Amino acid sequence: MKYGRERTMGGCSPAGWITLALALAVGAEAAATAADALAVHIDALVAAGVHPRLRWGRFTDFQEQLRALYLAQGSRPLWLEEGRPVKQSSAVLHCLRMADDQGLNSSDYDADLLGGWIEKLSDGRAANMEEATQFEVAMSLALMRYGSSLALGRVSPRAAGFALDVARRRLDLPALVQHLARDPRPCDAIAELESKLPLYRDLKAALPRYRDLAGSYDASALALPPKLSPGDRHKDVPALRQRLAALGFLSQESPAGEPAAYSGALVEAVRRFQEHHGLAPDGVIGKGTLAALAVSPAARLRQIRLALERLRWLPERFDGPFILVNIPSFHLYGYGEDHERPEVSMNVVVGRSSGGHSTPVFHSDMTYVVFRPYWNIPRAITVKEMLPSILRDPGYLARHNLEMVAGFGNGAQVYEPSRESLAMLSAGSLKLRQRPGPKNALGLVKFAFPNNDNIYLHDTPSVNLFQRARRDFSHGCIRVQDPVGLAEFVLKRQDPAWTAERIEAAMNGAQSRTVTLQQPLPVYVYYSTALAEPDGTVRFFEDIYGLDRVLEQLLEKGFPYPS
Repeated sequence: MKYGRERTMGGCSPAGWITLALALAVGAEAAATAADALAVHIDALVAAGVHPRLRWGRFTDFQEQLRALYLAQGSRPLWLEEGRPVKQSSAVLHCLRMADDQGLNSSDYDADLLGGWIEKLSDGRAANMEEATQFEVAMSLALMRYGSSLALGRVSPRAAGFALDVARRRLDLPALVQHLARDPRPCDAIAELESKLPLYRDLKAALPRYRDLAGSYDASALALPPKLSPGDRHKDVPALRQRLAALGFLSQESPAGEPAAYSGALVEAVRRFQEHHGLAPDGVIGKGTLAALAVSPAARLRQIRLALERLRWLPERFDGPFILVNIPSFHLYGYGEDHERPEVSMNVVVGRSSGGHSTPVFHSDMTYVVFRPYWNIPRAITVKEMLPSILRDPGYLARHNLEMVAGFGNGAQVYEPSRESLAMLSAGSLKLRQRPGPKNALGLVKFAFPNNDNIYLHDTPSVNLFQRARRDFSHGCIRVQDPVGLAEFVLKRQDPAWTAERIEAAMNGAQSRTVTLQQPLPVYVYYSTALAEPDGTVRFFEDIYGLDRVLEQLLEKGFPYPS
């Protein structure tokens, strides 16, 4: 019998190689079968539209984007490889944990749940098919939710009662998730989704300070009297001093003199506090100042977060000049090409918080300016506020420069007071308007931007109202403190010949004059109870229309948010 050596290949006999090949084939088939099974489970979970493990399980608002993502992937997982989380999972989880730094809530994006999953699956503790599917879909959904929240906001402005029909950023969420799954710096990519507005940047920078204050602040009530004036003494003045020092309005140094005396640097600190909280900076601690001092940093932090949410509703950036009117601060800001600081800034009077006269929140483009305008009086004001006086005394019309007309167009026929014309006014077939002049309710100039509520900016003869800290006195339109300055800001870009002197001449001329803007100017009538400045100053204002609470209630409902 002849014995010979079998030819070997890499230490294996041909039979050994066959065995190994068969084993690999079986393993590959098993892996393929497992991958196919996972794909089926992913498709099924996406089709269900509900995730059983997440804080906010329903995801009908992102269902189509998830379906498109996994269709592009062939239903193969992005975040799992051989049953374990890919390295990128931990990197994007770190981004989700930073949601609180953006004024969002990391719990809304299930960062802790995902972190526990990653830890478990990375340790080799095998997940069953159901758990693997849930982890995979949860990762993609969390990133879609987070990216959308940063770029567009969570609640739509319409759902919160804001008519901000601005061009919203187009966000390809499937492409975003695919990009984040391979980007070595995913947090930088996510940061690119944030608003580029300086207003947003400055307010976001205030978040850490107020988060720290919320965790260390003594929120016990101050037992001050109903009114404390400079020079007064009170036993709780040291507690007031401590409160203002904690808020950053006063140094921590011990005062010279009587500790219970309300005087010196403490009074100046109160004035600064009042100015930063929309109060008259008179140094007198009354009802309004006591109420502002009682607001906790945690509540101020909520105001900042709500303000950031609303800023996400504005354009990501502005391409040119624009006007922003913030209702709670009773202020107008005109931004030129440089959006870091306003070019013009002035007090305004807005609509009353009661009686249905609140100023709406909306966006429009200013298209023309009227010097020496007529005031075309709305029917509701005619009926409720003027008609009773006119019917009692027709001389009321002449004393207030009012006239009855068939329509508001130029050259409209004017009707003299008579029984017939007054009956027509009462019936609504005649309208009421006020002739141009210094006593006209619109003052000497009107800035028009078409909108459904017939709101505009205008001058006013009631200039004394601008000295008040709270200025909600109008029927809805917005009165401006410096009409000449605003007209110059608006018109000089159209024609440099519109100097302040020329504007004043037009305001005081003999005739009405309309100037059409060659380039419409965006106007945003806005609502935020917190604003920040480049130097870090944060100003807080009273929620005069109760819209903070409305938005807070919408956000408390969680995903899917109202659209």
